[in-house]
Amino acid sequence: MSDEATVDSQVIDAVATALKGEAPAPALTPAAREQARAFVQRLEQQGLSVTPAGSDSALRLISDGFIDLFSSEDRKLKYGALLVLFVVLVVLYVQPLVVLFGLLLSGVIFFIQALRRNNAAD
Repeated sequence: MSDEATVDSQVIDAVATALKGEAPAPALTPAAREQARAFVQRLEQQGLSVTPAGSDSALRLISDGFIDLFSSEDRKLKYGALLVLFVVLVVLYVQPLVVLFGLLLSGVIFFIQALRRNNAAD
């Protein structure tokens, strides 16, 4: 079985029409509609989200994402992702402080060495 799929223009038109939601459906054969339905189902089985296009679809997807974030499904995955995000933010916060204190410490070490050299020369 190949990963590539060949789709003719009627199927693409049927999928586009199904996703638009508001436009009147063009005159399509029942076979083309069935192929379009199978194509959309195959996309959904592969993990792609197939949603109707519209002005409010982006806001709906964002709100669904927030609802999913606080739902009880896939808790380990969500908490793992939040833990990784927390660690990344801590590293990004601490890294400049480490660089700053490292430069400060190296400056103090060079200053002490310079004082010791002057004392040893006298």
